[in-house]
Amino acid sequence: MTQEFSIPVRVYYEDTDAGMIVYHANYLKFCERARSDFIRALGVDQMELLRSTGRGFVVAKMKARFVKPARLNDELTVNCIPVKLRRVSFTFLQQVKKDGELIFEMRSEIAYVDLESGKLQALPAEMVEAVKPYLQEDL
Repeated sequence: MTQEFSIPVRVYYEDTDAGMIVYHANYLKFCERARSDFIRALGVDQMELLRSTGRGFVVAKMKARFVKPARLNDELTVNCIPVKLRRVSFTFLQQVKKDGELIFEMRSEIAYVDLESGKLQALPAEMVEAVKPYLQEDL
């Protein structure tokens, strides 16, 4: 059985536009928080990784779908599901839900790179192993 990872997010005034719905770019921020927390939950300190190796994660591709709006004060759940694992990248499916109902989803490919040269690097073996219990390749 695969494990799941999610974080709660409350919609604050700063997250909304003039119509009191979540401004579209903020869904990407919510998903970034969930991905960062997921990586932290795997036992990876991204700042330490950067300091010790000069390597880090960058978004290489992204595809988003807006289903329904979220509004001021809504309580959301943002999940982070790795769906593909390659030598140099992860692909994540992320969904934002309100009361269990899908309101936004995106797929993003996160590459591991040398931050000075920009060249792709192999993911650390220990990170690959830590991700495997969460991997859902059929989504």
